Amino acid sequence: MSFSIQTNVSSMVAQENLRVNNLFQARTIQRLTSGYRINSAGDDAAGLAVANKFRSDVAELSQGVRNANDAVSQLQIMDGGLSNISQLLDRARTLATQSASDSFTGDRSALDGEFQNVLTEINRQAQSIGMTAGGDFAKSLGIFIGGGRTDSSSTTKNVNGTVTVNLSSSLADSTSLGLSSNGVQGVVVTAGSANLSSAITAAGTDAIFRFRGAGFNTTVNFATNFDATHIKNETDLVNAVNSAISTAAQSDANFAAANIRASVDSASGKLTFTSAGAFSVSDAGAGTGAAEVLLGDTAPHNAALASVALAAAAVTTNKDVLTISYRDSSGTLQQHSLDLTTVNAGSANAIRDAINGDTTFTGYGIFAVNNAGTITIMKKDGGAFEVATNLTGAGAAGGFTDGVYGSSSTPLGNSAAVDITTSAKALSTITALQTAVTNLSRIQATVGRAENQLSYATNLAQSQISNFSAAQSQIRDADVAAEAANLTKAQVLQQASMAAMAQANSAPQAVLALLRG
Repeated sequence: MSFSIQTNVSSMVAQENLRVNNLFQARTIQRLTSGYRINSAGDDAAGLAVANKFRSDVAELSQGVRNANDAVSQLQIMDGGLSNISQLLDRARTLATQSASDSFTGDRSALDGEFQNVLTEINRQAQSIGMTAGGDFAKSLGIFIGGGRTDSSSTTKNVNGTVTVNLSSSLADSTSLGLSSNGVQGVVVTAGSANLSSAITAAGTDAIFRFRGAGFNTTVNFATNFDATHIKNETDLVNAVNSAISTAAQSDANFAAANIRASVDSASGKLTFTSAGAFSVSDAGAGTGAAEVLLGDTAPHNAALASVALAAAAVTTNKDVLTISYRDSSGTLQQHSLDLTTVNAGSANAIRDAINGDTTFTGYGIFAVNNAGTITIMKKDGGAFEVATNLTGAGAAGGFTDGVYGSSSTPLGNSAAVDITTSAKALSTITALQTAVTNLSRIQATVGRAENQLSYATNLAQSQISNFSAAQSQIRDADVAAEAANLTKAQVLQQASMAAMAQANSAPQAVLALLRG
C-alpha cells in the first residue's frame, strides 16, 4: 500500500457520503414538514401522474355535489310551491262544490269571484317557481355531478356524469292542470260531420287511434280492440276507448304520464281527448277519416288548426308566401313569413319540412304535420295564431284557410277559463278539478322523484370523493412514522460522516513521520 499526499481518497469518499446523507436528511425533513411523499415530479413521476388524476376527480366531484345540492334546494322550493297550489285546488274545489248544490241560494258570482282569484294565484305561484310554459325550470335539466369516467389509450372522458331531470311536462299553471274551457283541453276529433259513436258502430270494426306527444316524444300505435257492434251508447264508447288507452299505457311509461283520457261532448256527441300537456292524435280506423289535429288547445272547437289540401299547382309562383302571426312569451305580437316558391310543387312533405325547418316558427312552438296530403299547422302550447296566405292555385277547396286559430271569440293569445257561475258549470268544474288534482299529483311525484334521484347521485359522489381521496393519499402522502425514523437515521449518518471525514483529512499527516530524522 502506497502513501500519497496529493490525493486523499478516503477524504473524497467521506465527502461524497456526507453529501448523500445531507440530501437524504433534507428530503426527509421536506416530507415531514409538507406531509407529502411526492413533492416534485422527480420524487415519483408515475405516482404523481396517477395522484393528480384522483385529485382532479375529487375537485370535480366536490363541485358536482354542490351542483346537486343547489338543484335539490331548487326542487324543494318547487315542491313547497306545489304544496301551496294543492291547497289552492282544495279551496277551488270547496267553492265549486258549494256552487254546484241546488240548495245554495246565495250569490254564485261572489263564489266565482273568489274562485277566479284562486286560479290567478295558482298561475302566479306556478310562474314564481318556474313551472309554466317557458319557465326557467319547465324543461329537461342536466345537473352535472361528474364521477363517470372511462380511460382510453390516451385520454380520459366523462361518461354518465350528468343527471337529467325532465320537468318539460310538469307545468303547474291552471291551464296546464286542465282548468280551462271547463276542463276540455283540446279540439274535437270527429268523423266528418257525423256523431263519432254512430260512425264507429256503423264501421263494424276496430277503431285505431295514433297518439303523438310533444312532451314525451313517443309514438304509440294501438288498436282499441273492442267490437264496435256492441257499442250501444256514448258511455260504452268512452269506457272502451279509455280501457284501450290504459292497456297501451301499461307498456309505455311516457304515454302513461301524459294521462290522456277520452270523453264525449254531451251537446255534439263528439269524442274528445284531454291531457295535461299538448299532444296530437289521428284516427286510422275504417270509416272514421278524421284528420290529425293538435290537442292541448284551450278553445272548444277546431282552434289552433289550419289545413291545406295540397294540389299540384298550389305552390307555383313567387307570390306563394305563408304568414303566421302569434304572441311570444312576453305577449308581444310577432309576425313571420315563409317563402314557399322554392318548395317542390304539390309535395305535402316538402311543405311540411319547409315549415318545420324554419327556426323562427319552431322556436315559438309552431309546426306542421302531413296527414294524407293535408298539411296541418299547429302551436304546441295551444295558443292562438293567425294564418295569412298568398298562394296561387289555391281555391276554396285547396288552400290555407286565412284567419285566427286557437281562440273562438277571445283576443289573440287569450283562453277561456272555467267558472262556477251556475250549478251546471260548477259540476263540470268539479270534474276539471279532479283532473287537476291528478295532474298536480303527477307533477309532485316527478319533482319528488327528481329529489330522490339527485340524493342517490350525491351519495355516490360522496363515496367516490372518499375513495379517490384515499387513493390519492395512499400514493402521495408521507408515512410520518417511517419518515421520523428516517430523520433519526439521517442525523446519525450525518454525524458519523463528519467524524469520519475529519479522520480522513488528518490521515496524510502520518507521512510526515517518515521525514523526521
